[in-house]
Amino acid sequence: MEFALLVFGQETDWDRMTPQEREERFTANRAYGRAMAEAGVRIVYGARLARPASAEHEGRAGEGVLEVGGLWVIDVPSEEEALSWAERMPLSEAGRVEVRRCDGPPRNRASARPPA
Repeated sequence: MEFALLVFGQETDWDRMTPQEREERFTANRAYGRAMAEAGVRIVYGARLARPASAEHEGRAGEGVLEVGGLWVIDVPSEEEALSWAERMPLSEAGRVEVRRCDGPPRNRASARPPA
């Protein structure tokens, strides 16, 4: 079953990170992806999402609003396993992850791409 792990955080947190802190976050996410792959989890897709232009114009920056900043789509046998992986995801202090089952037929396994 495929599940989307939607990563929420404050975009202003990313803006305040030093280059070293950003690299540490990338390193933690790469290790997280490796751990899933080594455990046999099929990673269908993963990405850090660009901030939508509309967020800049809505005056929400710095107001503590959590925005979707990334996602992973994984193929695991159960929702319990998806929730278990969500609990291990590296997040910012104010971040959270939401797990959603993907409706529809699973994607062709041959077309799956791991996150960059």
